[in-house]
Amino acid sequence: MKILIASDLFDPSISGIVTSVKILAKGLKDNGHDVKILSLSDTGEEKRIGNVYLIASTSASIVYPKARIGLPKKNTLIQELIDWNPDVIHTNCEFSTFAASCHISKKTKTPMVHTYHTVYEAYVGYLSIAGFFIKKVIPNIVRKVSRRTDCFIAPTEKIHRILTRYRIKNKIYVIPSAIDGFFFNNDYSSFRDEIREKYGIRKDECLLLFLGRIAKEKNIEELLDHLADDELKNFRIMLSGDGPYIKKIEKYCKKLDIPDRVIFTGMINPEDVPKYYVAGDIFVNASTSETQGLTYMEAMACSLPILCRYDPCLDGVIINEENGFVYNTKEEFIHYTKLLCENTDLRRSVGTKAKKTVFDKYTPKAYVDACEKVYLALHDN
Repeated sequence: MKILIASDLFDPSISGIVTSVKILAKGLKDNGHDVKILSLSDTGEEKRIGNVYLIASTSASIVYPKARIGLPKKNTLIQELIDWNPDVIHTNCEFSTFAASCHISKKTKTPMVHTYHTVYEAYVGYLSIAGFFIKKVIPNIVRKVSRRTDCFIAPTEKIHRILTRYRIKNKIYVIPSAIDGFFFNNDYSSFRDEIREKYGIRKDECLLLFLGRIAKEKNIEELLDHLADDELKNFRIMLSGDGPYIKKIEKYCKKLDIPDRVIFTGMINPEDVPKYYVAGDIFVNASTSETQGLTYMEAMACSLPILCRYDPCLDGVIINEENGFVYNTKEEFIHYTKLLCENTDLRRSVGTKAKKTVFDKYTPKAYVDACEKVYLALHDN
């Protein structure tokens, strides 16, 4: 089959959507399909790099830091994709590349499947006064997307419920996204001492780790508030990653008088990410904005016990106090942190069960095969 995967986000951006698109494209190609990717040019001008078609774009940072919006009327690459005549189009964003995909679909009569990745309500904080208006129109936008597509893919039951609440009538397949294959093919434990030594972390020190985009919707302030409690005064946290909120987080650390207990690593090469997971002792996250939370899965794949604020995206993934821990209050966070740090055997047991959960459910093959079945069903109809 000829499969076009469309996403507003792609290299050099780093996000769960980008990871999902790259895993899907590689897996489909390995399965013998002809795959092309449609995205936005990070430089503005349209260009094609191998099988990746990057349409002209301009900055939309007023909406979200480093966001871009497409300029399809200035593109000639769209016609190339029309001439290619794909069998299925899989869209992953609701805006620029979705509009371009609809144009291609109309010209070629190609069926479309759409994955709903983003809980937009969690991002309205970036939009000040306009945020309230945007929150009200989101369901209408998603319903318009549904009228142009043949079916939806939801990464979790949480997203399925959101789409149902939006009164989406399309068939919805629940297909969890996968994490990168290198998490399954290598043992990174030997890098633990190297990373800890690099940042001055003692071998016997229990280190909390957050890894991901440093952004408002990740609710990192809550983690820092908990860390500032007197009961956790001997703990440190490593914040691994970069993002639009990092300066505010640095200021917040100073406000709480804990800058010496917070380690900032900056952006990490994606292939080095597992080395940082194994350097930590507990993966922590306070976000409630995740569609699936791929960093949770990555940490679990590295046998790292996770301690995260409860979010419906974790339903069916975390069995509390067995393969991970979820908290709802500051007191629970403190209790579980101390419990895990004081019990090495518990950390090891929980980490082992966490790894098995991910290895059983979230492999690239499972994700690609499930999407492939959806494409075949659409194409046969």
